Amino acid sequence: MAQNLQKKPSKGILKTSRSIDGQDGMPSTSKRPKEQRFDEMNIIETFHPADKDYGHMKVDEPKTPYSEAIDGELEPSDELDANILAAKLAASMNRPPKCVEPCDSDEEMEEPEEVRQRRLEFERKRKMHYNEFQALQLARKLLAQEEEEEEEEEKGEESAT
Repeated sequence: MAQNLQKKPSKGILKTSRSIDGQDGMPSTSKRPKEQRFDEMNIIETFHPADKDYGHMKVDEPKTPYSEAIDGELEPSDELDANILAAKLAASMNRPPKCVEPCDSDEEMEEPEEVRQRRLEFERKRKMHYNEFQALQLARKLLAQEEEEEEEEEKGEESAT
């Protein structure tokens, strides 16, 4: 085996660069490597016609009515005066918030009899549902007590006979 390692092969298994490019390093015109070329204009015309919108919807909406201050300048009406703000806060301290104030119309608050009955029935069923676990525990406890009483009665009957 050592002899085979020192021998040079008669022909190499790798191609030299000259065999790909042609002779003497000059590329051959007859054997040109294949290239892919795309007709981009044809692709654009075929897959992106001008009259097709691809499901995109244009929504014509007016611009938001918010106007930003130009160059960071504040208008005279936008300036805050600390004294005026403090006076408004002091005046509103005595009144409750609007969300807490009661409604003036009691007529709107009254419900028809049917609606009130359905609501009360629903609340009763809801309470029963949430107490179901305690009711189940109580039922299990009562069953266990009944079984114990029956066992005691059976023991009493057996001892009497």
